[in-house]
Amino acid sequence: MNHNTNEKVNVIGTYFDNLSMMEVTESVVSFMENYTDRNLFIVTANPEIVYYAKKNTGYMNKLKTADLIVPDGIGIVKASKKLGTELKERVPGIELMENILIEANKLHKRVFLLGASKETVKLCEANLKELYPNIKFKSKHGYRDITDYKRLEQVKKFEPDIVFVAMGYPKQEDWIFYNQPHFKNTVFMGVGGSFDVFSGKVKRAPLIFIKMNLEWLYRLLTDFKRIKRITIIPLFLLEIYKQKKKPFNYEEELW
Repeated sequence: MNHNTNEKVNVIGTYFDNLSMMEVTESVVSFMENYTDRNLFIVTANPEIVYYAKKNTGYMNKLKTADLIVPDGIGIVKASKKLGTELKERVPGIELMENILIEANKLHKRVFLLGASKETVKLCEANLKELYPNIKFKSKHGYRDITDYKRLEQVKKFEPDIVFVAMGYPKQEDWIFYNQPHFKNTVFMGVGGSFDVFSGKVKRAPLIFIKMNLEWLYRLLTDFKRIKRITIIPLFLLEIYKQKKKPFNYEEELW
């Protein structure tokens, strides 16, 4: 459950913590350095996730239990500006995961990688072990039933400090919601396709795309299976319009 007192920004029902990447990272480090019986549930949400939550009450209710919700996408930041309170900056999930790993390496933490295909998660684990030698890693593949007790026991037995779940939304947030009560003092974060990048099977966008906030466009151009996902944009913008009750410049919003 959300215990923080950060400034919140409402984007069609999802309340984002108005924090910079550095501030989010510092919050996670503070949590890892101080023992508590509770957990830290982090959600990195893009327009697709926010729109899905708007239309699916059960998923929205799960997001409301998150301790931190940060904007994984320039579309969320632009929408927040249109709605009157601009979020400080994008907090891309893959970059936040990397920052957490850097800090976890300093603190000699234990990290469980859950999800993706067997090949992907094993490659991801091997690469991360080289990058962060002070971290104790364990991994398990799959997109199984979120109530799979055997899988839960495998994660619990490892006694992780951090669990990264790569099942894609909404399944990864569902898994965290239902299973985190079995843990204490653990960071949980859904990371979507990040294991694919860390495994080396998928390349992240070139720096110029990242700096121009066009990483989404690069992913679309290099993976045409994403084309269906682009149809969410006008629906998301319509919901923003309803909240603001003010017409958008659609060309400006898309870019």
